[in-house]
Amino acid sequence: MSGFVATAGETSFLASVKRAVQEAEASIAPMWPLNRWIAVNPWWGSRHLPVEHVDRLSMERAGYSLLMPPAYYRSCWQSGRISRQDLAYAIRESASGLTPADLISALEGEKVIGRAVVPSSMDVETSAGDRVVNVHILEQVSRVSGLYFDKRQSHWLEHNEDHGLLSAWLADLRYDYGLDQRVNLRGARKFLSGLSADADKIMTEAFKVLELSETEFEALVQKLLWSLNGWASWCQGVAWRSQQEGRESNLMRELVAVLLAWELCALQLKNTEQRLQWQADWQRYRRQSSVNTPQQIWWLWHRAFEAGYQRTLFKKLTAGGSGKPEAKFSIPEVQMAFCIDVRSEPVRRHLESANPGIQTVGFAGFFGLPISFRPLAPGKELPAVPGLLAPSYRYAETTGSGSDDRKLSRSRDQRELTRQSVRKAKYNSLSSFTLVETTGLAWAWKLLKDSFPNYARAKKEAATCTHGRLYHRHGGDPVTDGERAKLAEAMLRGMSLVDNFAPVIVFTGHGSHADNNPHQASLACGACGGQNGGVNARLAAELINDPEVRSRLRDTGISIPETTRAFAAEHCTVTDQITLFGLDETPETHRRRIRDLEGKLHQAGMSCRRERATSLGCNGLTDEELADSLARRTGDWSQVRAEWGLANNASIIFAKRSRTRALDLGGRAFLHDYDEHKDSDGKILEALMTAPMIVANWINLQYMGSVVAPDVLGAGNKLLHSVVGGNLGVVEGNNPDLRVGLPFQSVHDGKQWRHEPVRLTVVIDAPRKRIEAVIGSQPDVARLVENQWLWLCRFVDDGIEQYHHGEWVTVQVC
Repeated sequence: MSGFVATAGETSFLASVKRAVQEAEASIAPMWPLNRWIAVNPWWGSRHLPVEHVDRLSMERAGYSLLMPPAYYRSCWQSGRISRQDLAYAIRESASGLTPADLISALEGEKVIGRAVVPSSMDVETSAGDRVVNVHILEQVSRVSGLYFDKRQSHWLEHNEDHGLLSAWLADLRYDYGLDQRVNLRGARKFLSGLSADADKIMTEAFKVLELSETEFEALVQKLLWSLNGWASWCQGVAWRSQQEGRESNLMRELVAVLLAWELCALQLKNTEQRLQWQADWQRYRRQSSVNTPQQIWWLWHRAFEAGYQRTLFKKLTAGGSGKPEAKFSIPEVQMAFCIDVRSEPVRRHLESANPGIQTVGFAGFFGLPISFRPLAPGKELPAVPGLLAPSYRYAETTGSGSDDRKLSRSRDQRELTRQSVRKAKYNSLSSFTLVETTGLAWAWKLLKDSFPNYARAKKEAATCTHGRLYHRHGGDPVTDGERAKLAEAMLRGMSLVDNFAPVIVFTGHGSHADNNPHQASLACGACGGQNGGVNARLAAELINDPEVRSRLRDTGISIPETTRAFAAEHCTVTDQITLFGLDETPETHRRRIRDLEGKLHQAGMSCRRERATSLGCNGLTDEELADSLARRTGDWSQVRAEWGLANNASIIFAKRSRTRALDLGGRAFLHDYDEHKDSDGKILEALMTAPMIVANWINLQYMGSVVAPDVLGAGNKLLHSVVGGNLGVVEGNNPDLRVGLPFQSVHDGKQWRHEPVRLTVVIDAPRKRIEAVIGSQPDVARLVENQWLWLCRFVDDGIEQYHHGEWVTVQVC
C-alpha cells in the first residue's frame, strides 16, 4: 500500500497501521462485473489460515459462521444423509476423543457457542438510550459509492476521474444537510467535512485516537469492511484487475479511510459516559476473544456430512478396481472435448452410452487459450479466460469478408446508437418524465411480446462469430504460426490428447441462455470469464485444422492424421442441446460421421433432460414436450430458475476417463483428463493443481458461502434486484450495498437447499511424490490443502487415500 510517508521516529507506528489495514483488506474477496461475472472464493484472502480459525474470526468480525445451523445437521442425521459410520469417521480423523453419543447429544440440544463481537463506536448508545443509526451510515457510504462507480446510469452526477472515492465522499457531505438527523449524531457533517482528503492521515489519526493494538485495529477495520462487503468487494475487484494490467488502485485504502472517519466521528462526538462504555465494550471483547471456544462439535458434524458424500463417491470410483476399460476400439470414431464443468458430466455419460465409439475428454472450458473476444462493433471486448488469468491475445470476430465486416459493423453501430439515445433520454433529468408520457404506449407491444417466451434469441446467439482472427492483445500484431502451434500443443498436452486421434474431434464449449437475468454470466462458462464457450471452441478447432500448425506439431511429436477434422460446438446448459458450428464447411468425407454424431447428440440431450426433469419441476412430460419446455425457459423473462447451474458441485477428478467412464456421478463432479504416463516431469499436474483445481475451489466455496451465509455472502432475492451501473452489480430492495455471491433462487428451490455446502474433494491419479512436489512448490496449493479448504485424495491400486497433515491415510470404503 503506497502513500504512507514516515519520518524515522514514526516508522514503527506507521508500519503497524499499514500492516493492520493490509491484513484487513486482504480478507475481502474481489468481485467482477455482471457481464464478466465469475465465481469467487469468499475466503480467498484467508487461505493462509485454518478454516476453523477463519470461522471464529468471521463470527467475531462479520457476524456469520461457515457452518450450517444445527437444525440442518439434525435433519441430515434423521434422514440418513449422515450415518453413524460418518460420525465415527469424522471423530477418528480429528482424534478429538469424543464419541458419536457426544455428538448426538449436542445435536439434540442445538447449542451454538457464541463469540465476542468486535465493538464499534457506532454501536454505543447515546445518552437518550438511542443508537447512532449504523444502517444509515452504511447507506450514506453505499449511496456515494454507487454514484462514484456508476458511469452509465447516474447521468445527474459529474464524474471527475482525477478525484478518488474519498474526495467524492467528502464533496457529497457538503450538500447533505440532513445527515446529522439521519444518523442521530449532531455535528457529524461539520466534523467530517473538516477532515483531510488524505486517506493515510485519516487512518493514522484513527489509530492514534482509538488507542487499539495492531491486532485490534485490524479486527475493527475488517469488521467495518465486512459491514459494507459489497462495495468493499467491488473495490477489491478493481484492484485485482488493475494489478493484472500493471496498474495500482487505491480504492480499498480510500474506502477504509471513509469508514474509519465515521468511526472517529461517532467516538469524538460522544460524551464521557459513552466513551467509557465504548472502552468497556473493548475490555469485554478482549476477555471473551482470548477464550478459545471453537465450534468443535459442529465442525465434526460438518465433517461427517462431507464424509457421507465422500463415502458414496469413493465407493463408485473403486467399485471396478483400479480402472475400467476404455471403449473397445483402437481409434475412436469421435473425440469430444468438454469443459470440466459439472454439467458436462451427465452429457458425457449419456453420449458415451449412446455410442461407445465416442471418446469424451475433460478440459478447462477456455481450452487453455488466454484470449479476449472482440466482436464486430459496437460490442465491448471481453476476456474469455478464468479470473485468475489475464488474456494475452485478442480474438477478433470477422465474417471472413472485409466488406461484409464493415456492413455488419455499421448496422450494429446504428442499432446501438438508437438504444443509447433512448437510454440517455431515460436517465436525463429534463426528459425522463416526458419520455414516459410520450412513448409509454409504444412500449406496450414489447412488454406483450416479451410475455410470450421465445427462445429464438438463444439460437441466434449460438450462431454468432462465424470466423475470427488472432492478434497480440498488447501491440496488436497478428499471432505467428509458431505461436499458434505452441498454443495448440499446450492445449493438446493439457488434455492428454497427443495420439490416437479420431477422424472427428469436437471442441465443445458451453453456455447458458436466459432472459431478464442479471446473473446470467454465473450460469455461463467460468473458465471463459463468465462468457459462453463457443468462441474458445471455434479458435481451438481453427488451430487444429490449420495445416501449418499441424506441420509444426509434428516436430514436437504430435502427429495429427490428414483424415482428422476438428469442429467446434456449444452445449446449452438450459436445454442440453449441443450445436455444431461450421457444418457448411464439412468435407464430403466427414458428412456421414457428422450426421451420425448429430443423432447421438440429440439422443444424449434427450437422456440428460429426462435426468434433470425432476429438479426443474418438469415431470410427466414427453421427450418432445420436455425439450420444448426447457427451450421456452431460455426466453421466459419471468423465469427465476432457468437451470441450477453448478449447484451441488462437490468434487474434481484428475484421471483418465477409464476411471470414471459409465459412472453416474450425479452431475456433482468436475472431470479433467490426466494421464500420468504422459507427464514425465509433472508439469501438467502442476498446471492442473494451480489452475483448474483452484478455479473449482473458487466455484465450490462461492456456492458454499451463498448457502451457509446467504445474508452476507449471497446475492439475495432475485425478485428484489435492481441493476447498478449497467453491469456493475445488483442491490436488493432499498439496501444500496452491492450483493455478492449467488441469488437465493440459484441454490434454493423454495422448499429446500439445492446445494449441499461441502468442501471440494480432489481425487488425483498420480504418484504421491508428484503431488507432494506441487504442494511443496506452490504456496497457494499448500495453503488450501494444509488449512483444509479442500480435501486432497489420490487413487491407489486397491482404493483411495487422503492427504492429512503431511501424511497419506487410506480411506476405508464400504
